[in-house]
Amino acid sequence: MDEVKKRGSKSASVTANCTANKQEISEIIQNSYKWFNCERVKTDEECADRLNEFFTECLQTGEIPTVEKMCLALGTTRTTVWRWEQGDLGSVRSNMIKKAKEILASMDAELVQKSKIPQITYIFRAKNFYGMSDKTEIEVAPRNPLGPTLSWDEIAKQIPQEIPIDAEGWEDE
Repeated sequence: MDEVKKRGSKSASVTANCTANKQEISEIIQNSYKWFNCERVKTDEECADRLNEFFTECLQTGEIPTVEKMCLALGTTRTTVWRWEQGDLGSVRSNMIKKAKEILASMDAELVQKSKIPQITYIFRAKNFYGMSDKTEIEVAPRNPLGPTLSWDEIAKQIPQEIPIDAEGWEDE
């Protein structure tokens, strides 16, 4: 009998690491699945209505709003919503998605500050969903702070003729 090799590690397995009981898992599935059959929003107005419906529902039920669930409520995928956020359907839709994600980011930030979610969970979500980064990017480009490099003759042409110029030792090499 051939031995079947398993891929990945147990640390990456949701099944091996999940502490939720069957009832909690059922509730989580129900909270997401209720948005599964939503038609994809077509207009900005429809998008606004659906976002309002989504956040109102989460508020009333006490369920945790997530980026993934929000995308289901909009009737599409995270990739599509990311493109909307980048402006593929214009600035109105882009700003709407950005503001909705700010609500989610704000909630995650408060949950971590109150020790209701692990810091590592917040860090992951902040980097992957909210555009945060823990690195500083510095662009280093060669440039002369005095402007373009000029030859001695070009500099001399810019100096008024009544100023004596001693060019000894400054000649171009």
